[in-house]
Amino acid sequence: MNEDQKRGIATASKFIEQYTYPFLTVGRSNLPVVIGSCVFIDIFDQFFLITAGHALRSNNHGLFTRGNGKLIDIVGNATVSRDEGRDNFDIAAIHIDPATIQGHSIQTVPSELFATSWEVKNPHSRAISGFPASMNKPAKILDRQNKTLTGKCFTYFGYAEFTGQYQKFEKTQESHIGIELLPGTDDTGKYLSTPIWPPRGISGGGA
Repeated sequence: MNEDQKRGIATASKFIEQYTYPFLTVGRSNLPVVIGSCVFIDIFDQFFLITAGHALRSNNHGLFTRGNGKLIDIVGNATVSRDEGRDNFDIAAIHIDPATIQGHSIQTVPSELFATSWEVKNPHSRAISGFPASMNKPAKILDRQNKTLTGKCFTYFGYAEFTGQYQKFEKTQESHIGIELLPGTDDTGKYLSTPIWPPRGISGGGA
């Protein structure tokens, strides 16, 4: 990877991560637990939180995300994608009060950035950003003495040409986009058998 590519990835990561938020609930020890990621979108001045369907189905109350210097309650009417059998689309939306968006300076994804608004021909790579649950366990991100929480957001880049089988993941090419995540190398140049930080529990992040 040359220096121009590194700068491009750093710039793109910063851009994507400004729209990516943690999706939390209260765990067994009455502490906030990251269960996925979410983004906020703006459609004709109507605001929606978008996350993975299974994240909302498993936790439909006591939900939080990041506000101005503190966690804020997620409140609003919700809908989840459904199927006759398993929900392979797996998406959920919560209608959010504009006062919440404005009061906490939440960055919303404008409609002109939606994939349906423009097309990139022959893309080299794609990315997904979020707060992996595996890297955001309460013991790692909570500072009980100062009553603060510091979540860790990661952005993963992969080749745009997905060579896997969509059927294997119970998905379809018509409604999903695959990203080829390769193990890569560490800081010393050593080849790894898995990504440095596997994106487990990243459900619902920005892309």
